[in-house]
Amino acid sequence: MAAGCRDCETCTRSWLGRLLQNAAVGLMHVVTIGISYLVKKGFRRHCPQCGHLLSRHARRADGSFRD
Repeated sequence: MAAGCRDCETCTRSWLGRLLQNAAVGLMHVVTIGISYLVKKGFRRHCPQCGHLLSRHARRADGSFRD
């Protein structure tokens, strides 16, 4: 897996931002007893390059990904 992609909001965050986001998401997964993890991994589309959610990637007005 690549280190990240330039269109991804998560990949372009600072290390502190990623740390805080990961802590919040981890807490949410624990509080919901893993249901949020199953929904995220099972029903949401992910980027083949970085593995993050496609909804967090920058897009153009026509819906295509910004290059």
